Amino acid sequence: MIGKVLNNRYKIIELIGRGGMAYVYKAQDLKLNRYVAVKILREEYTENEQFIKKFDRESQAAAGLSDPNIVSVYDVGVDGDVYFIIMEYVDGITLKQYLTQKGRLDYEEATNFIIDIAEALKCAHEHGIIHRDIKPQNIMLTSDLTPKVTDFGIARAITSATITMTNQTMGSVHYISPEQARGGYVDARSDLYSLGIMYYELLTGELPFDDDNSVSIAIKHIQEDITPPNEINPDVPQSVSDVVVRLCQKKPEDRYQNCEELIEDLDQIMLDASVSPVGETASTADLFKDENPFQEDVTGINDLRKKKRNRKIALIVALIAAALVGIVAYAMTRQKVTVPDLTGMTESQATAACKQLGLSLEVSDHDYSDSVGKGKIMSQTPKANSQVVKGRAIRVTISKGKNSTTVPSVVGLTESAAVSKLEDADLTVSEIKREYNDKYDSGIVYAVSPNAGSSVSKDGKVVLYVSKGQNTASVPGIVGLTQSDAESRIKANGFSVGSVTSQNSDSYAKGVVISQSPSEGSSASKGSSINFVISSGPAQQTTDSDDSDDNGGQGTQTQDQSQNQNNSQTQSHT
Repeated sequence: MIGKVLNNRYKIIELIGRGGMAYVYKAQDLKLNRYVAVKILREEYTENEQFIKKFDRESQAAAGLSDPNIVSVYDVGVDGDVYFIIMEYVDGITLKQYLTQKGRLDYEEATNFIIDIAEALKCAHEHGIIHRDIKPQNIMLTSDLTPKVTDFGIARAITSATITMTNQTMGSVHYISPEQARGGYVDARSDLYSLGIMYYELLTGELPFDDDNSVSIAIKHIQEDITPPNEINPDVPQSVSDVVVRLCQKKPEDRYQNCEELIEDLDQIMLDASVSPVGETASTADLFKDENPFQEDVTGINDLRKKKRNRKIALIVALIAAALVGIVAYAMTRQKVTVPDLTGMTESQATAACKQLGLSLEVSDHDYSDSVGKGKIMSQTPKANSQVVKGRAIRVTISKGKNSTTVPSVVGLTESAAVSKLEDADLTVSEIKREYNDKYDSGIVYAVSPNAGSSVSKDGKVVLYVSKGQNTASVPGIVGLTQSDAESRIKANGFSVGSVTSQNSDSYAKGVVISQSPSEGSSASKGSSINFVISSGPAQQTTDSDDSDDNGGQGTQTQDQSQNQNNSQTQSHT
């Protein structure tokens, strides 16, 4: 599939993901010259009407949704027997990968993610679509950590007959709602339950229900209540814990009834967090009361009037003080003093020296210097020993020290964390190179240039090397090809030829490949070996006694002649 151009427009570049019914590739849109993601239905499902309908349903479900937190669908089509969807390419990591790197998130970061995802679900629900598979693995994060909901592969229209079929995909078992686990009626509130489970995982770093098999987990969703997240992580405020518990209620009518209700509560929690001291966040039971936040009593009005009156008095005092300062300054203009040499002094030393002469100090700039130590004055205006009137301000430039810094270690950090750390060291990331690396997960920095520990100029430029993960590719199919053609295709796709064995086959002609390992379409590291078996033709048939009889005794005669010849050779040898 690598290198193939779909509909003379989308050139497949590399495999970036695979799911139960489709592969996802990175491709180049040759018409608009941009990268896109291409979801292609697995070959084994292209003749399955049920999967084709499900694939078509995904494209229809996502194509009509326009929201900054939903991965956009640009195009759908068929090229021969290849069914594909063209989507927005998100060069980032999943929320699951981000959570794995951090262990768990603080409640403010987690809540901001949930608000954005709820906004995306609100858009879907308003268009009559429920996702049915909300989980961190289906949330992509851009480089600026903007979440984008993807994979509407099992999305369904909201109707009175929206049922989760038990013999079809029903969503990831760790996040499914009780009604999904029972195979019952599913609506928008089912997505909210899954969102609650994900919220729980972000806050605690663990799932509320887990077991050795899927059936046991599904039963727990149906029968067991979650442990409030603030009992797992005491740093979670009661208000946040209350929201999670309400989202994860067993009965849909006990949950939030729509995304708008949820977003309203979460916005209030974030607002409360911005104005309340730590530990004083109210519970959701106290957050939303039918009170007018702008209502004031008589006492409040009187207090406001007093404040206004006090400000007027303060303004009059300030004007009088300014007039007095002007009078004093005018009196000093008749006196002149010699400007002291302030270079090499600290700001406090220079301030004291100026004060003794009736002058003031003004720091006009900071700059780097290889000769003047950090924090000391490197230049001044007016110059030393010049004559000025008393009260004059002496402007100085203070050294920031040598214009160099040390490149910090950023290997092992996420791209965004590494950029922040380098910027904190007064460095600029001039380029980010993304290459395959078997030792580091996708999105993780594996090198920096200049190397960590190097001394470079401040505001200098560095290059980050970010891993794209293992260099894998889709294994090409070679069954049915001759050995030479099979070897050519293997090498053309970036793999090497492994062991070649032969085997009798009644189905394949001699010299034709009858099986391969790894199998076609599976993902394997570039350069790895592909083993295959070639046919040595059908097994030879053994001549039986009936054939001898049919030959009119010729077979027996030939056998007797052969025996006589062997006896003669034996006697000669003796």
